[in-house]
Amino acid sequence: MPNPIDDMKALLQKREGIARGNRYGVHFTHPTLRKGQGSDNNWVQDGRDTWILCTAAILPGKRISTTEATHNHHLAKKPYSMATDEVSMSFLLTGDYYMKKYFDLWQEMIVDSTGNHYKTMYKNDYVADVEIAALRGDEDDSVGYSVTLENAYPIQVSQIELGEGVDGIVEVTVTWEYDNWKTTEDRKKKRSSANSWLPPLRGPHG
Repeated sequence: MPNPIDDMKALLQKREGIARGNRYGVHFTHPTLRKGQGSDNNWVQDGRDTWILCTAAILPGKRISTTEATHNHHLAKKPYSMATDEVSMSFLLTGDYYMKKYFDLWQEMIVDSTGNHYKTMYKNDYVADVEIAALRGDEDDSVGYSVTLENAYPIQVSQIELGEGVDGIVEVTVTWEYDNWKTTEDRKKKRSSANSWLPPLRGPHG
């Protein structure tokens, strides 16, 4: 007689255990570094700092857009397109407010608000690919599932509450807009993309 517990154990062993939401990695490169403007903003670091300071991330979903159509007197929904979700991430703020300055600079590259009249920049100058990986949680922290947000940029940076009653750590939340997201496997079909960006560390809260 089959044993449900043994069947579950066998299935989990076959499927490499249970997914753990606290094992993850994110990586993206600030447009200033990609454009060779690092000398003007030498405080902007590579992706390792953003990977370590990320306290929460969301793997995006997709939604099928439909329209109602009648066929043989039956009303049915017919798919005609697909929509993606906005993606948000939270980052721990250090004493120098590094991540706040990081995204402030990025947003100024999108819309320059330093003058009397706002100026919108060219999209190719401020977008970047954002990689999000769910790690298996094994000894090597290999990637179980990963996606790339293509041509992403921070559409919103959250406000930060300050006050005498505020205690504990302070975080900033960023919402990303992007063209589309694809799994790493889909992108490998176009070009080789090894996961070399993942630091040899465990998940930030592992």
